[in-house]
Amino acid sequence: MTQKEFLERTNIILSADDFSTVHDIYMACGDGMDKDEFCFLWKKKEYLELLNRVTDEKKITEQAYGIAMKKILGMQDRQQNTNMELAEFLIGKASAYGDTDFYNEAVKLVGQRDVAFIKLRMDLPLWDEDKAYISDNLK
Repeated sequence: MTQKEFLERTNIILSADDFSTVHDIYMACGDGMDKDEFCFLWKKKEYLELLNRVTDEKKITEQAYGIAMKKILGMQDRQQNTNMELAEFLIGKASAYGDTDFYNEAVKLVGQRDVAFIKLRMDLPLWDEDKAYISDNLK
């Protein structure tokens, strides 16, 4: 599978190093898993399922399993940091221009909970959606 095929199936942009890890895991899954199934599981963050397939297929060692899991968690952390930075930018623009499109994209990216926290941290005014979320979750 190429990085372009992975992007088309998942809409996840990865660095060349991160894609190399993904590709190694895909290849280790063997013939029992096609590109679409692999990408579906990756997009749903079913990393343990993927690593279990690798374990079943290749009988990898516990040490190799641990290394693979560390790489996946590192990639996930980097992606989450990137998403949070982008969400902060979108929220800033949404607040500056009163633009619900920017706001909705931020919610899609990191979720309503994190959007509310970001707005509180940035000392931005809360919108009705934020207040409803906070109220619903404090009950």
